[in-house]
Amino acid sequence: MRFILILIAVFSVLPASRPARARNENANGTLVYPPWKHTLGLRRVSQKHLDFYSGYRKTFISPQGLVTVKLDFNDAEGPGDDEELTIYGVNSGTGEVFYNKSMVSAGFFGGKGSGEGEFVDAIGIGADKTGNVVVADTGNRRVVVLRNVENELEFERSFRTGDGNGEQGVPRGIALEDSTIYIADSGLDRVMATDLYGRRIGEFGKGVLEDPFGIAVISLPDWNYYGSHFIVVTDSLNQRLLQFGPGGEIMRIRRHGEISGAEGGFNFAAIDYYGNVYVTDTAAGCIYKFDRHLNYVTRVGCGMGTNDDLVEPRGITIHRRFGQLFVAEKEGASYYWIGTDIKRLRCSATVRDGTVALDIEFHLTEHSKVTMTLSNADGETVQKLLDGHVMWVGKHRDVISINE
Repeated sequence: MRFILILIAVFSVLPASRPARARNENANGTLVYPPWKHTLGLRRVSQKHLDFYSGYRKTFISPQGLVTVKLDFNDAEGPGDDEELTIYGVNSGTGEVFYNKSMVSAGFFGGKGSGEGEFVDAIGIGADKTGNVVVADTGNRRVVVLRNVENELEFERSFRTGDGNGEQGVPRGIALEDSTIYIADSGLDRVMATDLYGRRIGEFGKGVLEDPFGIAVISLPDWNYYGSHFIVVTDSLNQRLLQFGPGGEIMRIRRHGEISGAEGGFNFAAIDYYGNVYVTDTAAGCIYKFDRHLNYVTRVGCGMGTNDDLVEPRGITIHRRFGQLFVAEKEGASYYWIGTDIKRLRCSATVRDGTVALDIEFHLTEHSKVTMTLSNADGETVQKLLDGHVMWVGKHRDVISINE
């Protein structure tokens, strides 16, 4: 009897999430589109949407950093979750921060210049659930701290990141985690950590980093499956992705050339519930995914001829609880859910003494529940090999013996 192995169902495992099913070997399920009823048609925000919400007063010009938070004052009381997120984006070309005040209204803050609440060539942005927002005001060589008060941004303060000896810092990437600001300082080739008042907490990366750009941090226990605590930074003209431990010790380095032979580089980064790292490649139109040990997992976009090709992706951010991912693009932004895929599926069989040994190998792009069924050539189920078995991201190989 001939047998055909079919992996019939793979579901991502995220807390309180709606599972996303991988469709087939060639389709992309690593990032999936939310349903229309969830987005009301706003899965991909373009200039026409911005025209509507701004009264034709605003234009996307060089969008850069992006961050999302669930603000405490927007979280409805009770055991449920209203799922309303606030997404802040840097519109670098106009010196403004764009953000949503609700599902149907937008806010705008700032302008081009060097005064209070103004920005020049700003790149990175970070935020927390209490309303603090920090911006890497790159052209002005300073960090700007804002405050969201009932969905209105207000200027709080700004500070510079020099070394105290006359050398000025140049902040590019920025992250805010547990009241600590992490600054990718390309002027002094380091990561600097400060409090919200600009008071120095520490620094690391000197002698290792060269022109750091993007940065992402995971340390808080909320929606952090492994209790991960690390920092990732892109540097060296966007050719490297580095992982640092909580004390600033270097853990791992990945180079763009290891995973892609095309022109491009690592730009902005984000970290999900399982500590997986997502990195944008603006030039190549890609999002790369790595596991929490920086092992390469897969890519999305990259001009691969799918519906989800990206147009110069820049800033990227993830709401870890539900696996919601947002990415800034050349003229707007896109919204995805983290899903899962089966990649590089291989199966071989050997028969000996009436027993069939199935050698099965495949890669998962996300922690998943896997159901594996053995069927005959007519599509009839012969045996269920796995039923909702939880497997981690990465390579899996197993040999399963069945009677012929």
